[in-house]
Amino acid sequence: MPNFFVISVMAEDRTGIVADVTTAIRDLGGNLADMSQTVLRGHFTMILIASFPEAVAPGDIRAALEAVQGATPFAVGLRACPAEPPVEQAAIDERQYVLTAVGPDRTGLVSAVAEYLRQKDINIRDLSTCVENGVYTMILLLELPPGTDVARLKRSLQIAMEDVALNVEIRHHALFRSTNEI
Repeated sequence: MPNFFVISVMAEDRTGIVADVTTAIRDLGGNLADMSQTVLRGHFTMILIASFPEAVAPGDIRAALEAVQGATPFAVGLRACPAEPPVEQAAIDERQYVLTAVGPDRTGLVSAVAEYLRQKDINIRDLSTCVENGVYTMILLLELPPGTDVARLKRSLQIAMEDVALNVEIRHHALFRSTNEI
């Protein structure tokens, strides 16, 4: 039975890090399950889940990743995770919404939104932020609890975010995707 690991890699950005990391994983017989990677202000960040043959130990994975880091040292995180069967994605998809929040940059914006969502038992599945010309933008993929009244949630969220001067919108992920794809 394969072993599953969550692996994180952080480094100063350079060309070829994705190729280096994924090749090291492949060479150990690893198979990528999920991966997310981005560059934030020149800092490469990646998190992935991969399965490995039973014979591959955490130390083997860490050594393989350290061997390919070259002149750009990696900060590597490694954690075993259970191999869970896939969740019924169709049921989750129906409860996924995209929240966009835009406002003047200031301390505590992500915290304000995240705390509001926690109080409503809403899970953040993905979060991306950026600041440009003093304007802070957040895009969050949310998983709403079953039976959520979306119209009521939207009104409540708009009122709650007035205190931090965020303009918020919430749309079903399918509508957001269809109106925002290039």
